Amino acid sequence: MSTKLWPHPSIDLSAHAVNGQTVIVITVQPAEVPPEVKVDGVAWVRVGTTTRRASDADLQRLRERRPLARQPFDLRPVPGAGLDDLAMLDLRPRYLIERDEAEDPDLFPSLSRWLVQRGFGHEVQGAFVPNAAALLVYGTSPQRFLPGATIELVHYAGSDVDSQVLFRKTIQGTVPEQLEVLKVQLGALNTARPVVSSGIQIGYRDQYPEKALYELARNLVQHRAYEGTHSPARIEWYADHVEFLNPGGPFGRASEGEFGDHSDYRNPTLTQLLVDSHYVERLGRGVRLVRAQLEKNGNPPLQVESNGFTRVLVFASGTRGAA
Repeated sequence: MSTKLWPHPSIDLSAHAVNGQTVIVITVQPAEVPPEVKVDGVAWVRVGTTTRRASDADLQRLRERRPLARQPFDLRPVPGAGLDDLAMLDLRPRYLIERDEAEDPDLFPSLSRWLVQRGFGHEVQGAFVPNAAALLVYGTSPQRFLPGATIELVHYAGSDVDSQVLFRKTIQGTVPEQLEVLKVQLGALNTARPVVSSGIQIGYRDQYPEKALYELARNLVQHRAYEGTHSPARIEWYADHVEFLNPGGPFGRASEGEFGDHSDYRNPTLTQLLVDSHYVERLGRGVRLVRAQLEKNGNPPLQVESNGFTRVLVFASGTRGAA
């Protein structure tokens, strides 16, 4: 059984001839920000002469001591980005409304200071620099700075990856734009099937409850790892099931217990901006609602796998799920 390390280290291999022998040199590149390294989903800390599993309190103390460069990835300023990389047609009207409604508009902060106060970025050497969360929600081209922030949607004819590909779409843009596209695409793929409802009467039931699909789509973009990977999130639609795959395992407390029992936020600033935009609730009940919707619709229980990626499998109503 292999040990799973997350995040994966950046390693360079090179061969050198030394005294007639070949020497393999393995160089582990240092991370720009030292991550919380987890082995099989568990972080460990050194206490005195012993090593023990890190508690929530241990991890929280470490995070609180982090300077700006070591804060959550979505909060940190993105080098090379500036005010022009945000969709100011959306943000400037909000700024003007708040300024006009202020008790003393003359004392209201400048646009860049207002953006900092609202959690959209930081002032670096006198210039405003947006953070990753702002680019993901309000960016004019998020993929310019975060090339992996896309979703690959694939529709297969059969039940495995060897099946014929019927449809494929790369979904880009901001996170809200991606969610709007997903709502249309998932709704179009989700067909209704006839079922005997009472006696000889025939009713129709969706393969998957729409609310469950949309909630899993929101989780896909809200909780995935954007740092240290260019891998897209994926939705693979098969004849009898749908797979949601995203980089990063369950984060923090969310890794404890059954999937969905506890909530935590790898991307707290992104989550807050999505809450403000009414795309997510931040009530910690998403996966529990998914399970309830699946049971009500007659779908098999949700299945989850995590090995550095999170893989969520949803089986169609009337099937038995995975063997």
